[in-house]
Amino acid sequence: MKELTHKFFEAYLNAFPNETVYTDDVPQEMISTEVNQDGWFQWKLIKGTLIEDEYKKIEDEFKIKLPKSFIQWHQEFFFLDCDTSIARLPISNPNLPLKSIKENLDWFVAGELISQQLYPFGDEGNDAGPLVFDGRNNVIDNNFPIRVYDHEFEGELDGLSEIIFSSFEKLIECLTHFMKELKTRRNFEIIPDFFKIDPLGAGLTGVQYWSSWVNMQKGNFEKFGY
Repeated sequence: MKELTHKFFEAYLNAFPNETVYTDDVPQEMISTEVNQDGWFQWKLIKGTLIEDEYKKIEDEFKIKLPKSFIQWHQEFFFLDCDTSIARLPISNPNLPLKSIKENLDWFVAGELISQQLYPFGDEGNDAGPLVFDGRNNVIDNNFPIRVYDHEFEGELDGLSEIIFSSFEKLIECLTHFMKELKTRRNFEIIPDFFKIDPLGAGLTGVQYWSSWVNMQKGNFEKFGY
């Protein structure tokens, strides 16, 4: 997972401006430019120091299970943004350890989902609702499939999508590919590649979900030019 994680963040930093708004909680060692007049600055990755036991405490506190691959990905670096445009993943600020993960778990809809063994960990890029690990079936290393939950259903399972990625590792593989390809291709041209990268998730039950993204992005490009 280490190599895949490094490739992910290399692609992320090449695809998106690593900028965020300064707050007093930002570590000085993560600031790579001066804070501008609007409060924005460029941040840089630093090596992570969180240990697995700290994630286990979150599992115990919220009565959830996290995939081993997710923990390994999240603890490799500290980073202050992780919005890939089609999925937003929890950041890691060393001065606010694991705050972003906890926030995804500590709200009404999350509580309703957790009671049904669906564990929120990020957000869908079109603001439909949280990305969730589907923990209803036991798998090795908690390598759960990933679904999207429409928050407007307030915990009812009618708001749960089909599986869109077969695992967190496949999510990272697909997002890494998406970000690398953005340099030379339109977003709607890249997403169908997920079907081959993750044939048991994005390319199986996730086809309709990702095809809707393709149609939306293509429509935006034809109407607005982006």
